[in-house]
Amino acid sequence: MEKQYSKYSVILIVVGIFIAYMIFPPLNITFGKWSMLAIPTGFVTYLTGIGLGITAFLKKEKGFMKYISLFSLVLGVLYVVFLFAVFGGTI
Repeated sequence: MEKQYSKYSVILIVVGIFIAYMIFPPLNITFGKWSMLAIPTGFVTYLTGIGLGITAFLKKEKGFMKYISLFSLVLGVLYVVFLFAVFGGTI
């Protein structure tokens, strides 16, 4: 069975971005005092997806999905800039 790193990469990236963004409006899904743990948990899930995308790229996996997962690096940079803008560097 052939491993599909790019498929799992895209899934983890989408889940990670959703978890990381869910405590901010317009979603605003909160878990009480544990809501701030969603930010690092989602970001680590996102970074795991990026790692799988890089693995798919290095193993020369067939398909276009590996490029989609690597393109999402732009979202990661924008997310870090967003966090610094929202929290003013006081995380």
